[in-house]
Amino acid sequence: MSIEYVLIDSHFENEKDESLLHGRFIPYGLAILDNTMKTAGYQGLLLLENKEYNAFINSTNQQNNSIKLIGISSTTITRFDAKTKIEECRATFPKSIIVAGGHHFGNCAEDALINIPQLDIVVRGEGDEAIIDIMRYACGSLAINAINGISYRDEYGSVISRGPKLIVENLPSIEFVEKFYSMEQFVQNPLSADMPIPSMNILAGRGCPHNCIFCSVNRTRVRRYPVEDIVNMIEKTTKKFNIRGVKFYDDSLTLSNSYVSALCDEIIRRKLDIVWFCDSRANINLDLLSLMYSAGCRYIAVGLETGSPKIQKIVDKNITKEQVMQFAIKCKEVGISTYVFLMASFPDETPEDLELTIDIARDLSKKGKAIAGSMGAAVILPGTQLEKIARERGILAEDFSWHKPFNDQLNLDYDVPPNIPLYREGISPEVYKNAKRKMLANYANSLSLRIFCKNLIENILRRDISWAEKMTIGSNIFKAKIKSLFS
Repeated sequence: MSIEYVLIDSHFENEKDESLLHGRFIPYGLAILDNTMKTAGYQGLLLLENKEYNAFINSTNQQNNSIKLIGISSTTITRFDAKTKIEECRATFPKSIIVAGGHHFGNCAEDALINIPQLDIVVRGEGDEAIIDIMRYACGSLAINAINGISYRDEYGSVISRGPKLIVENLPSIEFVEKFYSMEQFVQNPLSADMPIPSMNILAGRGCPHNCIFCSVNRTRVRRYPVEDIVNMIEKTTKKFNIRGVKFYDDSLTLSNSYVSALCDEIIRRKLDIVWFCDSRANINLDLLSLMYSAGCRYIAVGLETGSPKIQKIVDKNITKEQVMQFAIKCKEVGISTYVFLMASFPDETPEDLELTIDIARDLSKKGKAIAGSMGAAVILPGTQLEKIARERGILAEDFSWHKPFNDQLNLDYDVPPNIPLYREGISPEVYKNAKRKMLANYANSLSLRIFCKNLIENILRRDISWAEKMTIGSNIFKAKIKSLFS
């Protein structure tokens, strides 16, 4: 068999050990492209693991000489691994067309083409249909200037971008993803801390219409797979591979009340014995939550981000803390656990603003209304409004490039990997760490002792500090928990 194309996934720089890959999400983007190519009659490889990639790049197999197209997908945090693989593929396959895609490359196509000379094409948006045209170009049967939704260099070295970002109107069938659920790394996602059962992850659609300044995947029209297709996949997969947990990882499954109602009704009609997790907005019809519980929903994550009305407007979240509170209260009433996402270090945020976030986290944690014990720092992603603000204010250096070496060790003070830029303006590391300690204490007070101890041990072990510091922090938090039980 002649190999005509290869599709490659990229990984975190500390994920070279394949044992660290358990719990990954199915790479829907690459899986869809692979299915599209095979349906069109092309022969190729889908390389999801580093060990598979290494075997491929080091192979002397003569079948590799026929490769016309190499595609690499990346997120912002894995961009340097993707860049390395692009460079290695160019050195090994000098005649192949190398194309990059995914949210990261699609949002900084010009930067990528300028700073990665080995790269030929960047797909901007959803490449389900464009991949066939790019393959035809690689085979010499289509001119590159006839392909929309891509960026490339012309014969003079100038970057050309043709047309707007691509959006697929008719979503492809999702039946082809079934094979991934037999792969161990894709069914080891624990559903939650207190229900660590193997779970499948599934995508019910694409798109998010909202405008949060930190998000790189918003401002796109929402499209959904038919309810019957989603439930067919859940039923077939859970029974075949003995999986009871289901994670929907759409940005917000509940954008359409009618869609979620139909989904729940179908799960109930088929009497599926599943428990599931999804993300939601807080401003939904709260009566929907009872139906979701009856269909097996036990965990919902909702984004509040900040307790400060001022920062809420800056972030453009359009959700109030009062809405989140009522949402959490209703979830508890029907039996659903609520996780609340909180963030810090936004533009113009002050320590006083952050105190308001700590206050709402405490209020949410009281009497177990919600789990609000974790907080992340605002990282900068390409194509976001936050990136624009960061460039205007000098948070990002004037010569900053997404594809030049970047290693900011100060990020570690905010629990952010050093290879991704952080919006660091009004919240110092000391203020941030103190806020996280307060939130962890609030969270600890809301947990049962068993779950608290389990989470505490896992959290402490992950920290890059000495064993003496781990023991001191763990002891202090545990003492505070015991004290709270008897206060």
